[in-house]
Amino acid sequence: MNTPVPLKAWLKDSDADSFQWLSTKKDGFQFEYTESSVVQMRFLRLNSNLASQNITFACQPGSRQGTTEREIKFLADTRRQSYVGTLRDCMPAEAFDLGSQESVFQFETNDLVLLPIRDLALFGNSDLIEEFSFTVGPVCFS
Repeated sequence: MNTPVPLKAWLKDSDADSFQWLSTKKDGFQFEYTESSVVQMRFLRLNSNLASQNITFACQPGSRQGTTEREIKFLADTRRQSYVGTLRDCMPAEAFDLGSQESVFQFETNDLVLLPIRDLALFGNSDLIEEFSFTVGPVCFS
């Protein structure tokens, strides 16, 4: 099941140039996976060799991804390790502009305790006023 993170200007009220964890922001939260129990996750990990998950970043309707980039961190299930990536900021789009509106981050690992992703952090401050959202995809074990 996909979990949507609401469309919002998540960094609008940030004070410093630093990573801002979604769970520490107003109305923020860590990702919960209520469809499975701890026992079921343990069983899946014991009987699998690979885990994968997608997280999709999307700009608000009427905007697109621009040329400026910022770093993003994804907190692993162990909460002691994170993945680092980059994404392009959202900016208003012209009517004829067909630029990308979303980016998909794909995680695949044979270290099964790293997934699912629990939180994410964006580097930046209040200069990012465009609204954006994330969709957290399910974890697949194989």
